[in-house]
Amino acid sequence: MKQIIFILLIALLFITVHTTLNGQAKEKIPSLSEFKTEPVSVGYSFKFHSDILNEDRTVMISLPDDYKSTTKKYPVLYISDGQWHFAHTTQAVGALAGNGIIPRMIIVAVQTLDNRSRDLGATPDGTGDLGGGVNNFLDFMKKELVPFIEKNYRIYPFRLISGSSLGGIFTVHAFLKDPKYFNAYLAYSPSMWWQNQYYVKKMDEFLSNNPGLQNYFYINVANEGLGMGVNALAEVFKNKAPEKFIWQFEEYPQEIHETTAYKATFNGLKFVFSDWHSQKIDFSISGYLLKQGDVLSVAVKDSVHPIHYTLDGSIPTINSPLYEKPIVINKPTTIKALSLFGMNIPGDCDSLAINYLQKFYAVKDLPGLTNGLNYSYYEGNWNKIPKLENLTPIKSGVADNLDMSIRNRETNFSFRFTGYIDIPEDDAYKFYLSSDDGSRLILDNTMIIDNDGLHGTIMKENRIFLQKGKHQVEILFLQETGGFNLSLEYESQKITKQQIPAQAFYIRKN
Repeated sequence: MKQIIFILLIALLFITVHTTLNGQAKEKIPSLSEFKTEPVSVGYSFKFHSDILNEDRTVMISLPDDYKSTTKKYPVLYISDGQWHFAHTTQAVGALAGNGIIPRMIIVAVQTLDNRSRDLGATPDGTGDLGGGVNNFLDFMKKELVPFIEKNYRIYPFRLISGSSLGGIFTVHAFLKDPKYFNAYLAYSPSMWWQNQYYVKKMDEFLSNNPGLQNYFYINVANEGLGMGVNALAEVFKNKAPEKFIWQFEEYPQEIHETTAYKATFNGLKFVFSDWHSQKIDFSISGYLLKQGDVLSVAVKDSVHPIHYTLDGSIPTINSPLYEKPIVINKPTTIKALSLFGMNIPGDCDSLAINYLQKFYAVKDLPGLTNGLNYSYYEGNWNKIPKLENLTPIKSGVADNLDMSIRNRETNFSFRFTGYIDIPEDDAYKFYLSSDDGSRLILDNTMIIDNDGLHGTIMKENRIFLQKGKHQVEILFLQETGGFNLSLEYESQKITKQQIPAQAFYIRKN
């Protein structure tokens, strides 16, 4: 009996706890009405009136995420059937560009809807019910839409066009009518069966008569079989493609006609930009400007691609001067340069500002010195470096270099290192300050690099002129949470870029 009573009590306790916890769980689940919802946007649309088509068309635009914060110019990708392909294309471009695989670009999509078969069906289908309006639609693109985009947005003259199914016909048609107008053509499962493979035959003839073509062309087909005609088009490319006609054909047997564009957009853009990379242009300066009459030269190191540059602040294009030898500079200016990949695909535009350097004079009449840096260690919850000189440190002493192993904990602390840095000779020195989180470099009571704030590892740099001798140095550091690091490097015309060695730092002897 006691055993039965015990079992019943345990069961009752379980039911009570389960009911209580379940009730608490239900109470903790908030209602959607408690939240303020916000729309998620990948772009915007507007009605664009076409005189050529004699109607309004909805145009959809997606701009790169850094469009408003920079003065960059961007390639433009034009898409037909925007009602279906705008959203997934913006996501593909965002993922690829965000990871440095392709350049950021502007996306322009045109909705077709009820007029789709008329505008994209390249020739009448034999019944007269479909097609026939493709030339008007192409004229609308070339004479109205593209000029509008290039007037109102910061574009780099590299155009791409893509389309799927009937939109793929339009892509092929645009190429045959004017192959130089767009730089890259992407046709996803294009309906090459149209009019008894009309465009396969036209492509065979066209490539035979134009051996000097220089274009990118990507085609693919889903599990649609040979009747789709895309394999026949690929065979024409295989047999007739000119030497500088760069093309690729892919088969997706696991995809159907309606899903092929998703995968093909991703792969097609990777193909077009396979030669592209986002590596920054490496400028190397010889000499410096301290006053009028001084001259320096700027070289671009380790470049295997053509580089175009400007000295007037404008964004370089293919028509800008081609870098061939070091650029001679005799006054403050800004060099802007970009690499061209493949068939004139633009890289990221990088710039270098050349100014008269600030000159710092060595400290005179110093007492006896010894190697090292004075350090002060602080603890607190800050999101920017506080005025550490006004705070009482947890501890202080002498370090060989920027040594933070003497900290008490992993989060919410700061360091202040002070002393002198020995400069071996008069020259221009570039300092590189890297940190996670914030840091500052102060020389001779002047802020040289401000890398403050909460962030992952970021490197900032600055170039100044230093007189031979000892200069006051102060390095400040802030750590909140997560990982942390601090690094200070320098270089001059005779010193290769390196960590500043411990023997370059000094403090006063006690």
